[in-house]
Amino acid sequence: MIDWISVGSNALWIIGCAIGLATLSYASWEASEYGEKLTTRLRSTTILAFLNLAGLLFSLGLAATSDSTIEIILWLLLAIAFGGLIIHLVVIPRLR
Repeated sequence: MIDWISVGSNALWIIGCAIGLATLSYASWEASEYGEKLTTRLRSTTILAFLNLAGLLFSLGLAATSDSTIEIILWLLLAIAFGGLIIHLVVIPRLR
């Protein structure tokens, strides 16, 4: 029998990794297209938001797959930090 909760939990961190890699690849392509350094492109609000989303999904996925309570707490704290960064980058500027 398939454990769908485990499949979903593992899918979260895999999707997080995929988003992170795709974002880095896109930023690298944009930097080469416009003749910029990659670090300049990585400072973009959109790129940072997607990297933080990747970190959030990765952290939530690993929290869901962890067995130890301390691991779960640490991964959730990291997920909260990534969520706060997303709010800081995306939501707060729109409120101003």
